[in-house]
Formats: sequence, C-alpha cells, structure tokens
Amino acid sequence: MPLKTIDKRLKKLEEQSKRIGLALRHVLEEFVCRANAGTGCTDLFVSNPGKLRDLLREYYEGNINTVKFLVREMYIVPLLILADEESSGKEEFLTELFIKDPDAFKKEVELLLEKIKP
Repeated sequence: MPLKTIDKRLKKLEEQSKRIGLALRHVLEEFVCRANAGTGCTDLFVSNPGKLRDLLREYYEGNINTVKFLVREMYIVPLLILADEESSGKEEFLTELFIKDPDAFKKEVELLLEKIKP
C-alpha cells in the first residue's frame, strides 16, 4: 500500500479516536508515546503495537484491563467503524490479540486499514 494512502488512513483513524476522549488522548500522546517512543500513539498502534502495549502497561502500572479498555475504545472500535466492519465480537478478538500477539495484531490492523477509503 502506498505511503501516502496509509498516511491518509492513519489521519482518519487519529481523528476518529480523538472523539473518544481528547484530554486522555493528549496525555497519552505527550507523556507516554512521544516522550518514550518519539512518535504518536496512533503510529505505534499501527507500526509497533507491541511497543504501545508495553508503554501503556508500564504507564498504568501493569493494569492490563485498563490497557485493553483504552486500546479497544480509542483505536480498535474506531478502526472497525472506519473499515465498515461489523463488530460481532471482533473488537474483543482484536483486543486480546493486541495483548497476546502484537505481530499478528499488526497484520489484522493492516488488513483493516486497507478497507478504509482514503
């Protein structure tokens, strides 16, 4: 997929996730992702979900339920909406995959991103 197309889709995902909680998203962006990885949380969600998982787990002192909730509500659900995918439990499957197998999760995200109209 061309980089320009990916950038447009990432921008749409970022805009959609902002609707969830702007203040919380800002804190995560500035004090977790950019401060520790030098890039935004949305970029990490797509390019390095294992790093995002580890950063969030550390920030929330190992509370995996909080990490799951945030990733599901801020990124997975908006991604499914943008990809025009029916939920039917897919968000739970992807949330578990994010935690347990970030590499497989990354492949699923790439497939969903391809479904988003640029």
